[in-house]
Amino acid sequence: MKNNKTKLKNIFTLNENTKKRMKNFLQKLSSSFGFVIILMPIFGLFYSIGSLFENNLAGDLFKNFGKILFSNIGLWFCLAIIIGFTSNKGAAVYSGIIAYFVFNIFISVFIISTSANRFNIWFWNNLEEKIFLTKFMFGDIKTFNTGVVGGIAIGSIIVMVYNKFKDQNLIKSLSFFAKEKFVILLTPIVSILLAALFIIIWPIIGYAMMWLGKAVSKSPIGLDAFIFRTIQRMLIPFGTSLLWQAPMWYSSIGGNVSDYELPLLAEYIFRTNPNLSDNTIDAIKSSIQQFTNFNDYIDYLKTNWGSEINNLFDIESNWKNAFDEFSKIEGDQFLSYAALTNNYISIQDCWNVGLRFSRFITGGFINSMFTLPTIAFTILLFEKKGERRKELGVYITASLTAFLLGITEPVEYMFCYTMPLFFFAIYAPFNGLFAMLTSLFKVKVGTLFSTGLFDFTLSGILPTLNNQQTNIWILPILGIIASGSIFLLTYFYLKFLKKKNIKNDIINEVNKTSIK
Repeated sequence: MKNNKTKLKNIFTLNENTKKRMKNFLQKLSSSFGFVIILMPIFGLFYSIGSLFENNLAGDLFKNFGKILFSNIGLWFCLAIIIGFTSNKGAAVYSGIIAYFVFNIFISVFIISTSANRFNIWFWNNLEEKIFLTKFMFGDIKTFNTGVVGGIAIGSIIVMVYNKFKDQNLIKSLSFFAKEKFVILLTPIVSILLAALFIIIWPIIGYAMMWLGKAVSKSPIGLDAFIFRTIQRMLIPFGTSLLWQAPMWYSSIGGNVSDYELPLLAEYIFRTNPNLSDNTIDAIKSSIQQFTNFNDYIDYLKTNWGSEINNLFDIESNWKNAFDEFSKIEGDQFLSYAALTNNYISIQDCWNVGLRFSRFITGGFINSMFTLPTIAFTILLFEKKGERRKELGVYITASLTAFLLGITEPVEYMFCYTMPLFFFAIYAPFNGLFAMLTSLFKVKVGTLFSTGLFDFTLSGILPTLNNQQTNIWILPILGIIASGSIFLLTYFYLKFLKKKNIKNDIINEVNKTSIK
């Protein structure tokens, strides 16, 4: 019986080599994602500048610069995966670009528009364009909006093909096509096969992701933010936090607005028509359930409330286009920033209809700007007096990196390995707790790159000055509370460790004396 239990345990136990391979794989994947994340500050800055200069050449120029990254996010994730897993081999990156183009063009050929905002592809009929389609690159070619998922899938296939066939030899007459050139020859074939697979399964994935995103968005307020931030910080020592973060920030799991067209329109009407009576507002809200089409709803509003709603012409002319652009965006990071910089859909409108955008982001500002600099300062206090001055520069640099840029790893790596109990049992849940509080207090600050002062200004202060209801004033109050709380927790934990170490030193000294 004991032998059977031992055998069973061995079956489900990972050996050290497997653990190392898994850890190496996850670190490479996380590092690959970093190639895209690092691009976001500059392209986000371009987009922010463009948003400040609406309807002129400068605004269009900078906005289009920003869209180079955000509108083609799949391509950059594809190339990042290839760079990370092939040691930045030029032939592999070249194959990735070819694969991305072939993949999307193959899908686009089979898209058949049937009616307004509907299309068929192979055996799938009557799919919604605004949910499944996007424009390829900057042209009018429509393709599946696979985003990050498609980019990672293409990149992964190219990595596998490259690593398997990069040293492939052929017969002498075909030797010109051997090795890396053979990989390039295979690229269009595997890209077409992958595209065919996506045509079959992507509508299923799309509906599943929308269902999961809706479930997350309807979960109790604060609970989703607590779970997200706690797990995100727990994964930092393993270099895999982006694996957990990416779906929430960049895909439908983190948010999708496709089913909220009329509720968001109603919120815009209420916000821009303060003269409306409570009875009118209630009537407009209750009428939403009777309609599924924008034009039908506008006709209803004209007939019944045309004299009270003073901007129906503007709504009919511009709001629909604004929503159509907005509905193509998905993920908490992209949607929160889009709502904070939109002229027709505000982030408060989104929260009013149950779309709590920024809930996976805002808590990070407390961590970067308040919690981590405080932890660094507290650890510095416990350095030996002779070492404190020598280490001062390191602590200041790490703290400023977190505070200004939101890059938290330099501080976190100071204590995640040396104080694992503190990191996992105190620090990570502490982060989750304050993320929950930012959500409960409805603090709404987005991000372009990370959660430092730079983003706090661009994605928090500027939108607030532009009349967005962000409740940003609550964040520094929570930050000060967090700073004071984490100082006490860190101080007494370090004091406990110091006493424990002194006690252990005394015991060891006594044992040495006894042996002598």
